[in-house]
Parts: sequence; C-alpha cells; structure tokens
Amino acid sequence: MIFPGFSAGGDNPLGFGSVPAPQTLLSELPSVSLRGDHVVVDAPGADAVLPVKTLSAAQIDWFKTGRRAAYRSILGATGPVRTFSAHLPVVVTWGSDGLFPCNCGNKGVGFLPQAERLSECIESFERVMHDTRGLPWEQSLQARIRTVSQFYLDDDLVDYRLVTGLEIFERQTFKNLCKRPFSSLLFTGEGPQYMSFQLNCAVEVIRDDDPRHKFVMLARTMFENDDFHITQQNFPYAYLFWITDILDKTPFQVQAPTIKAEVNENGVTWEPGALSMISRAPAMIQDFIKQSVEKYAAARGIAVITAELVGLARDAYMGQKQAMQRGQKDPSQSGHGPGVNEESDDE
Repeated sequence: MIFPGFSAGGDNPLGFGSVPAPQTLLSELPSVSLRGDHVVVDAPGADAVLPVKTLSAAQIDWFKTGRRAAYRSILGATGPVRTFSAHLPVVVTWGSDGLFPCNCGNKGVGFLPQAERLSECIESFERVMHDTRGLPWEQSLQARIRTVSQFYLDDDLVDYRLVTGLEIFERQTFKNLCKRPFSSLLFTGEGPQYMSFQLNCAVEVIRDDDPRHKFVMLARTMFENDDFHITQQNFPYAYLFWITDILDKTPFQVQAPTIKAEVNENGVTWEPGALSMISRAPAMIQDFIKQSVEKYAAARGIAVITAELVGLARDAYMGQKQAMQRGQKDPSQSGHGPGVNEESDDE
C-alpha cells in the first residue's frame, strides 16, 4: 500500500512552502460515496450500504455554542482557548483483530458546506486569506473570525450529515481507515450538563485535488498560527465522516427504586411527603434511614411518619453524631441527650 515518492496533486494556496507527496495511491483508498440518502462502502471485506443521518437540533446548537465560546477566547475576551470539545472528539478506528483492536485519537473536526454552496464558501475563505496576506497575524484576526463565523453559524450553509477532519501524520488512524473505512467519534461537553454523544460513521478519505479537501484545509489554515493549533504544513488527505448512527451518551441520574409505604411490624406507616424526603438520599443508605426513622417513631408511639417527623429524627441523629465526634458518650446511652430513642427539650 505504501509507494514512496508518489507525486501529489492539488495546490498550496496559502504559500506554506513545499508540500511532501502523499504516500498512498488514490486507487488504494477505500471507495466510500454518497448516493441519495445512503452512503455506499466498497472495500475488501467491508461492503455496506448505510442510511445517512443528520445531527439533531440540540447537537447542532451544542456545536455552535462551543464555536462561539472558542471565537470569544481567540479574540481575547475570555482568555486563551483551554478546551474545545466541539472541535476535538475521540476518534476510534478498527485495526487488528488482536486483544486491543481499536485505535483511539483526538482529531480536530469541522463541517462542510452544502454541495451547491461549496465553491462560494471556498471563495469566501480564499478572499479573506488574500486580503489579509502580509498583515500581522493579530491584525487579521477579526476578519478571519468574521468569515468562519459566517459559515459555521449559518444553518443554511452547513451540511449536518457529516463532520470533516484532516490527516497529517498518516499513522494508525489512516492505516485503519484504508482497510476498514468506519469510525466512531465521541464528543463530550463540559459540566454541569456533560452533553455527550457518539457518531458512528462511514469514512470517505479524499485527496488534496478534491475541492472538499480544499475547503477543509482552508478552514484549518485560517487559524494555523493561533495558540490552540500545533502548526502543520502538510495535509495530504481529508476525512469525510458520514454519519450513519447517533448514540446519546449524556450521563443522567439513575432513579432509585420506589420506597414502599407498607405498615411495618410496629404499625408505623409513611405519608408520601415523608417518603419523598428519604428518596432524595443515596440509594445505598435509604433503607438505613427508613429503619432509623421508624424506630424513632415507634419509641414515641407515633403511627404515621410525616415530613416534620423525618426532620426531627434527622436533627436528633445529627446531634448524637456531633456529640460522639466531640469524644462524648453516646447521649442515648447516658440518658442526658436526644438520642433517636429518647426525647429532649434541649434542642
């Protein structure tokens, strides 16, 4: 598969100097193409026809929110870019059949314009690069941010059926995708929501003579010298991650089993409001709390446990615990404190 010295096609519109030739013949790349609303994969041992899916409105909004925050940081409004989760998913590819067949890596990703708007967007990006050429990088920042924002934040321009990336290193991810052009991308946002989702994709690998590659490269090199990128000069391939499945990975609170309000052996039952207070505690200690409160009620001849009684039992327990932490005897054993089995007017 490796053919050293194969000459590269395409051009180098940003003037970064000589570009090393890609190492893999176009004929050696897997065939992945969009046909209507399906993506067709034709690769040895990996043939598939899969439906293409579109990102949800919530996911699109998450991507746009992340980019707005990054652009504000780049402009100096909130400090340097520290994280950019909407841009940097974990990309998982399938390699060998050994004990650890998967390769994981963080890859910067973006989006592609709708096919009928691709030339227009390429011209827009090239124009700002031409107009700002020769200016100090900082002086061109406003124009570059304005241009990419006009694309990334316009739902009429972006094709939300895929995300894109660039191949720089031609290492394990690239080798895996040349054999099995499938990948899962895991995005994870910041707290407190921690929005997370997985995109299962068929991956089209394209060379630098493809206009779609040109757009993806321009989107990257627009910020090549900014702090959040490691400067590169060679982008032999681009990836088009066609989305075939979307899995929600956002964490959520697992509801504890419903606490039953049956009458116990002491004839004590619970009001719904009192039970709801117990259900807010961690599941592993709910039974302990319930039994402790029932003992507290039974010692006082109370047959119905109310929310107020739960509060009194809790206060008595906390008073006993604090006394023990101060090195005192258990008040319930001494007869001088409000243990869960005694009343006191001292509290």
